[in-house]
Amino acid sequence: PSAETLYYLYIVDRDNRLVGVTCLYDLLRADPAVQVGAVMTPDVISVQPDQDQEEVARLMTRYDLLSVPGVTPDGMLLGIITHDDMVDVIEQEATEDIQKLGATQPLDRNYLDTSVFVVARKRVGWLLLLFLTETLTGSVLRHYETELAAVVSLSFFIPLLIGTGGNAGSQTTSTIIRSLALGEIDLRDAWPVLWHELRVGLMLGLVMGAVGFGRALLWHTPFTVAQAVAVALLSIVVWANVVGSLLPLLASKLRIDPAIVSGPFMSTLVDATGLLIYLQVAKAILGI
Repeated sequence: PSAETLYYLYIVDRDNRLVGVTCLYDLLRADPAVQVGAVMTPDVISVQPDQDQEEVARLMTRYDLLSVPGVTPDGMLLGIITHDDMVDVIEQEATEDIQKLGATQPLDRNYLDTSVFVVARKRVGWLLLLFLTETLTGSVLRHYETELAAVVSLSFFIPLLIGTGGNAGSQTTSTIIRSLALGEIDLRDAWPVLWHELRVGLMLGLVMGAVGFGRALLWHTPFTVAQAVAVALLSIVVWANVVGSLLPLLASKLRIDPAIVSGPFMSTLVDATGLLIYLQVAKAILGI
């Protein structure tokens, strides 16, 4: 065996089926007269050739393995995956996830080795899709054109509100996606995750609502407008946390990589619905 696989020694039978594992240290300390079966561990953690490489990396991390054998469904030893192989896999998967969160397809080569045309092609699809979905925000503004004209100061806070909602949702989404990738949560945890993020959203919403209320008063806007800003901020942050927690889980349920859809769609959805929440709240409080 090579130096990188020497720590673990995998034992096979006459048919090349994996039957156990031992380490070099135990083997050297054992009595030379003792058969290898006496110093091996029969319960071997192994992987199949069709398993996702990210899942294999999580398995090796969970059990602190330096290597893991790959076997066929009937236990035939195919090869050994070492920890340095997994370091490359983890780096590759992390790079892909970061690029997907930025609404772009992962690059197949190093950035400077990729042509301008290829980079543009991998970005333009998402840009066009997000451009079309962002028209929802324009549709909401157009629908409430009369209300905005009646109370012009309402428009001053639109960037603040939708920006806060997008930021809150992005924080939640990145946390949930990472927890999914590490295997800390799965689809069965949907309700606990939702309940957790509802409470977090409520706490953050109260803080942001209070800050928004004070800022509105400092700008000498009417008291009722400041009230509308505070209530809307609370509602939008809670809503953004709900969307940010459930969208990655929904993507996982549909067998779509959560990193592909969660970031871009979350921001677009929270922008449009957050604006709708704000203007509906303002309409109710101001009576317009």
